[in-house]
Amino acid sequence: MTDFPKIETQRLVLREVTTEDATALLSIHGDPDLMKWFGSDPLPDQQAAEKLVATFVDWQRTGTGTRWGVQLKGHPSLIGTCGLFRWDQRWKRCTTGYELAQNFHGQGLMREALTAMLHWGFREMNLNRVEAQIHPQNTPSLKLADALGFQREGLLREAGYWGGRHHDLLQYALLLRDYVAT
Repeated sequence: MTDFPKIETQRLVLREVTTEDATALLSIHGDPDLMKWFGSDPLPDQQAAEKLVATFVDWQRTGTGTRWGVQLKGHPSLIGTCGLFRWDQRWKRCTTGYELAQNFHGQGLMREALTAMLHWGFREMNLNRVEAQIHPQNTPSLKLADALGFQREGLLREAGYWGGRHHDLLQYALLLRDYVAT
């Protein structure tokens, strides 16, 4: 991967995350209610948000993944991110993750973003499998995975650790053949 792959949908622009986005990321990733499902503790400050931006940039630079900033067309601020990371080119698989500021939930925006991102991933990254690990109580994310055609494969017992304790995660995957069929 070289140039950052900008993607546009009907309502959204998926674009590179930059240092100018650190404040918006802090407002999302600093939200304890939202981060209870994300798999990491809330960001404590601006410096941590800038470090997160650097992580996302590094994925692209090293070819291990891509993390898009999600913004509404015509609005400059990020409302979330989504990405494909832990890319294993030989096995043609990766993991997805995503989050959206709470005041944008329930509008179908993340489904729109992930649909475009998955299309790009299967086409441009030559993926055969996209995995997602979702907290069993994260009902909106579970419904989204189902709607996108992901299949539940099992329970990963205490696979995550954040908030001072271990968490079970449900393992989901979307295969190319299932994606093409939908």
